[in-house]
Amino acid sequence: MIYHLLMLVNAIALSLLVGGLFFVNMAVAPTFTALSTARYAEFHHVLDRHSDPLMPVLTFGTALLTLPLLFFAQPVWQLVSRLIGIGCVLGIALTSILVHGPVNRRIRAWKPEILPENVDELRIKWVTGHHFRTGLAFVALVALLLPVVFSF
Repeated sequence: MIYHLLMLVNAIALSLLVGGLFFVNMAVAPTFTALSTARYAEFHHVLDRHSDPLMPVLTFGTALLTLPLLFFAQPVWQLVSRLIGIGCVLGIALTSILVHGPVNRRIRAWKPEILPENVDELRIKWVTGHHFRTGLAFVALVALLLPVVFSF
């Protein structure tokens, strides 16, 4: 019973994380790329205030919810699949911390009258990192849901 409830909560958290990352990949990243430098900084500045508090909680919450699943009896392939999924979620978290965190802090400190230095480089770094996070999210989704779909 607890195992099934844990799998359900995990699937919901994972779906929210992956859905959020895919939305940003399909809507926000292309917008960041298409905007002029000044408009990009302004848009990122406003968007960051609304998304930054949510994503770290969702990312680390998903990773923490997955860890207890490792302690239930399961075939080796399910364990390996879950370990791959957890590794990908942790990769998402690390990318967020090492790439997006510093960029977001620079954008957060932005003042409308002064553009941050190297703003185009920041934009490229952020978008590239996000594409990487989205790829990891897809692999995590497959790896963490395979044991649920094929639990035999």
